[in-house]
Amino acid sequence: MHTAARALPTDTSPVTLVCDDLIAQGWSAIPHFFPGHLITALHIELMEHAEHNRLQAAHIGKGEQRTLRSDIRGDETRWLDGKSLAQQDFLAQMELLRQALNSQLFLGLNDLEAHFALYPPGTGYSQHIDSFQNNNLRRITIVAYLNEHWQPEEGGELLLFNDDNEIYQRILPEAGTLVCFISEEIPHAVAITQRPRASIAGWFRVRDTSF
Repeated sequence: MHTAARALPTDTSPVTLVCDDLIAQGWSAIPHFFPGHLITALHIELMEHAEHNRLQAAHIGKGEQRTLRSDIRGDETRWLDGKSLAQQDFLAQMELLRQALNSQLFLGLNDLEAHFALYPPGTGYSQHIDSFQNNNLRRITIVAYLNEHWQPEEGGELLLFNDDNEIYQRILPEAGTLVCFISEEIPHAVAITQRPRASIAGWFRVRDTSF
């Protein structure tokens, strides 16, 4: 079953809904979180990076375990640097979300790292958790989708797994939708996509106090 991002109550802000969802179920999918003009600008910027070969094949793991495994993860990425107006707008909205998460969930989130991600047709990302072994600085994962007019038959859903390793949510990567979930607790995957799948993926992190 595909999960449609729910309609927003007119008297509740999207940021508040994200916080409420994370408290209630550990994940959230909010449609139309971002205005259409911002999504369009970000998509254009990502595709320009792709056209000029400024994306890099994504790796898995960290440190000595970092490796390239296209059979596990097939996206190409570029880290956000905040130089474009579209990125600045996006990061400003995520800063408001960070502040709300800290205020309502007391998470102590310090910063956001985020990158563009483009999955070519025929690629996906196998089931995993967004937390490195012996490094749990990532606390909340965010994904912003940039794909207009996505259809279920085109694949590319975000799959969420329960404790029995069963898929319990399939979220279409529809333009403007923001997905958030607890990084250490939600196993997830990206289903094989049938068309180029564009997004921004990121992680709200806590400060590293190990040194």
